[in-house]
Amino acid sequence: MTLSRRTALKSAAVVTVAPSFVSSRASAALDLTAPENKLEVYRRIRGRNDGELALWWWNGYVWAKPNNDVAVHIMTVEGLTFQRLTLNAEGNLTEAQAGRGTFRDPDTNAPLESWTNPFNGVTAKPDHIQSLNRGVITPDGLERKHTERTLHFESEITAPMITGHQIFMRENFVTKNKGCAPGDVSTRSSLTTYIATASDIADDNADFRPATFNYQSLGGFRPWMEMDNSTGMLSWQTVGQKLERGSADAPASIKEWVDTNYPGFLDDPEI
Repeated sequence: MTLSRRTALKSAAVVTVAPSFVSSRASAALDLTAPENKLEVYRRIRGRNDGELALWWWNGYVWAKPNNDVAVHIMTVEGLTFQRLTLNAEGNLTEAQAGRGTFRDPDTNAPLESWTNPFNGVTAKPDHIQSLNRGVITPDGLERKHTERTLHFESEITAPMITGHQIFMRENFVTKNKGCAPGDVSTRSSLTTYIATASDIADDNADFRPATFNYQSLGGFRPWMEMDNSTGMLSWQTVGQKLERGSADAPASIKEWVDTNYPGFLDDPEI
């Protein structure tokens, strides 16, 4: 799987990746297709200016698919994620990411305090969605420090693709981790497509560059769902938007939920 996946991803790249990083902030506009500018393009799409935090709002659907059956829309998700991308001495990007989110009722959109599994009738309390990731992003992809629970991690970033006035960058990763219970293993395959206006990303003098993303992920059931991962899988389908004024631009419902459950997080996510 690894060899075929790498081959497919590399063949999808638009330009050949060079190992070095060259900043072009002194120029009038960044050459978006130059291989040496790949990481700078990526940083501009995902982050803000060096050292500053970018805040993304995201929401979407969670589907459950039992083996040999059709997928069922079981809940929605919504959250806020901070992102910091900083150029390091090696010419790569140091990533720090922290997020908070909630599972929601697909009909009322209310945060789920309890959930009845439609496949086995078990009533459970959904976990909150929390993330705290740190790693190094190279021109080839994200490199995260492996832990004793990590069985496999592979990531790749494609070169920028420009169509008309828009620019696209795709990020793929696959993971395999030991679960909480003995013998339990979870896997995930994810694709994120970032979209922005090419002229915004090329502008060296912009303080903020608008961007959106589409995210799809295929993986196992969450432990609190009390489902055997051999019986099916979860599929996430979400969209996101980078917020120019940070939490001031976030929808009121998710901002209030984060403030209530994680006081102070929106002021200082500690990354």
